[in-house]
Amino acid sequence: MIRRRLYNPAQLTADELKASFLAREDSLEEMLRLVGEQTPGRPCQHMMLIGPRGMGKTTLALRLLHEIRDAPHLNEIWQPVAFDEESYGVGDLADFWLAALHHLTRATGNQRWAEKADALVIDEKDTERLAAYSLAALTDFCQTSGKRLILFVDNLDVVFNQFRDERDVYALRAVLIERSEILLIGSANTVFEAIRGHHKPFYEFFRIFILEGLGPDETFQILKAHLDCVDKSDLQDTFGRDRGRLETVRRLTGGNPRLLGLACRMLIESPFDSAFEDIERLIDEQTPYFKARIEELPAQSRKVFHCLAEGWRPMLTREVAESAKLTSSHTSAQLRLLVDKGYATEVRLSGEKRTRYEVSDRFYNIYYLLRFSYAGRDRLKRLVSFLHDFFGPIGMRTMYPRVLQDLRRNVMPVEQLSDLLGVWAYHISQDEGFEEGDEWLLKAIVIAQSMIGAEATVVGEIHKALVSRLDLSTARTMGWVKYGDSMYEDFRFEAAEAAYRRAVEDDPQDARAWLSLGYSLSGMDRGDDALAAFTQAQDIVDGHDTVESRNLAAETLLAKGHVFLKLNRQRSAVDVLHKVSELINPNDSVEARLWAVLALRAKVNALSELDEADESIATFQQITEYIHEKDSPNIRHIGAWALGCADINFPLLKTQHKVLTKHWQQALDCVRAADPDDRKESIVRTMAATAERLNSAGRYDLAEATCRKTTELQPTHERSWRVLAEAILFQGNGSRLSEAEACARRAVTLAPENSKALRTLFRILACRGRWTTALDYLEQALHTGGDEFQDLERLGLTEALIQASAAGYGERVKRIMVDTGLAQRMEPLWLALRAESGEDLEPLPVEIVEAISDIRQKISKKQANMDVADQVPTS
Repeated sequence: MIRRRLYNPAQLTADELKASFLAREDSLEEMLRLVGEQTPGRPCQHMMLIGPRGMGKTTLALRLLHEIRDAPHLNEIWQPVAFDEESYGVGDLADFWLAALHHLTRATGNQRWAEKADALVIDEKDTERLAAYSLAALTDFCQTSGKRLILFVDNLDVVFNQFRDERDVYALRAVLIERSEILLIGSANTVFEAIRGHHKPFYEFFRIFILEGLGPDETFQILKAHLDCVDKSDLQDTFGRDRGRLETVRRLTGGNPRLLGLACRMLIESPFDSAFEDIERLIDEQTPYFKARIEELPAQSRKVFHCLAEGWRPMLTREVAESAKLTSSHTSAQLRLLVDKGYATEVRLSGEKRTRYEVSDRFYNIYYLLRFSYAGRDRLKRLVSFLHDFFGPIGMRTMYPRVLQDLRRNVMPVEQLSDLLGVWAYHISQDEGFEEGDEWLLKAIVIAQSMIGAEATVVGEIHKALVSRLDLSTARTMGWVKYGDSMYEDFRFEAAEAAYRRAVEDDPQDARAWLSLGYSLSGMDRGDDALAAFTQAQDIVDGHDTVESRNLAAETLLAKGHVFLKLNRQRSAVDVLHKVSELINPNDSVEARLWAVLALRAKVNALSELDEADESIATFQQITEYIHEKDSPNIRHIGAWALGCADINFPLLKTQHKVLTKHWQQALDCVRAADPDDRKESIVRTMAATAERLNSAGRYDLAEATCRKTTELQPTHERSWRVLAEAILFQGNGSRLSEAEACARRAVTLAPENSKALRTLFRILACRGRWTTALDYLEQALHTGGDEFQDLERLGLTEALIQASAAGYGERVKRIMVDTGLAQRMEPLWLALRAESGEDLEPLPVEIVEAISDIRQKISKKQANMDVADQVPTS
């Protein structure tokens, strides 16, 4: 079994290191090329490996040294020497060269060089001379062996910081320039000041290799190697099918090889865990290191780092200062320190001149979010889930609809929603093979507008993505129509008009585009322009006898009729709408008959406004001819709506009772108990609302019949039971009060907090003389009904309270009025009740005094002549 070392690759043998080296092949080849091109007698091209902790710097350098040893043409020229990963004992240049001698002994197996170093330390106390003698000993090795030295020094930035005198850094540079026998390869976590600063000794001195995170294929190779190592290659297919989990970890670790090595071990141990659990376990293993690194910082630097990490985005100095509650100058100094130490990095966003800062090691940021930020943790969890699906076996195209569903369900900060929609819109705009891309983008626009606002930047981005797709589409006209439909449904009529006009420009003979344009113009109350667009559509379809053309012609005529109605041109509307019934036969398809029913319904409205009752009744009869017993619930329910005359002026009901009652019964027969629940629910709501209006119009018999039907269709519909109770109550039949009470109690049971249901029950109980219980429900209704005082007054609340007072419940009524705020709203009644109970009232305006007198007289009359059982209120 091949050993693996995540933290100490130097402990591996050459064969083990080669076996575990699964990435960075390009970097290795380039470094070998540079070594091979070094010219004897000339200064070397020194190299520097830059990358965060665990990015594979040490492994790459050691692999290079082993390759040099194994390649005869290089081995005869070069002697590789690797320093320890932590050179804590190096405090000056003399220590540096002495350490090189000791490591040379380990590399060659010859004790001579370590003994030489020990002797020099004993004999020479002057550090400058000690440095010179140690360097001379290294030169002796080169002369006696005929080889040049390659020194690999891990964490070279730390070594430089340990030099007590900065002059030693300059002296080292001079040696490396003068001595062609020595090639230095260093590593560091970040581009540090000694190689970055313009006036620093090693500015532009090294050939720098920036080690980026590993890619998906390299990451899978690491996992495959780990599986082979522990003899679990059977799991390869499992992870091969579901790469989303590994890819999620790769992205959140920044492709860090060390962390990926740990993740691979975790995946093998728990192949069916989630990606988020992988991240949490990685964080747990790295916590001691993270804590130690953060605690190394001064208090103020730590605070700035905390704000930067918790922000989880590139931040301006001003933003960090506000979060840390520091001045901008102090914050800027701390950010500079964090950059120098490798904790933070500078970022320039596209199109922005100002510098931003973010945590350099992205996994530091993940650690911070999981440990210290509840909101960040929640956002991270969603991101992990998203990435797993995004790169997993589901596939992007099958994810598209799921993303929209998730966006509708989840509540997330606007900034996150904008970012997410922007990313997806871009991907879909580029995915030409996704046929439903236009529709997806249209829905995304609706979501963005409803959750963020129509003026949001991301809405504009999605619009651009959609326009980009439409311009490239082979079906541009239909695409523009769909786009316009989306804008129309969101009441953005001007945007809809612009889209429809693009459609008719692309294809002037597209009747659907002209019809849609007319709808948008009508939505902006541009009636004459809308009629012109509808006429264009009508001219295109006229003469075509296909089913589609006839349906489109019927829809166009209906649209024109509605515009005529809006323009108060009822006679023109009647003429146009009548043409639909001439165009469509009662035995045509359901879709065609639907247009006829809608047109006849609109025609009834027009005739009603023209007071042409006879033709209205005839039109009702026509509607029944277009509705068949075996029709689907869709057209039957629309027929019920048309026959129900919900929008007709009710005076017609007073002159044509028998005929209209017949058609209303036909409307009720259009809805059946076996219809789908979602269909029934809509029609039940409409019919219950109409029944309430029938009560208001005094047609209690029709209202009762309607509610009998709706309670049969949907026994749990509270409004139907309440309106039914009121219809029975208003008919004035005292013998049916118990039946009315049962219906009202059913309504209250279904909706205990509905003040209207509670007030209805109160009125019925009051009529039955059961005042104590009635007032209980009234009090509950007033507490739950909010500020519906005017509505309460319209329903006879004043009369009911006077009647309750006359029945001997004056004190109870007063308490209710105080508790519910009615005392101020109904001041005359309140004062009258106080006077009835013997209170002295303060001087009052004459108008209020007269009102109090009237109320007291009414109470007196009711007390003298009260027969509660026979008292039935009217509507």
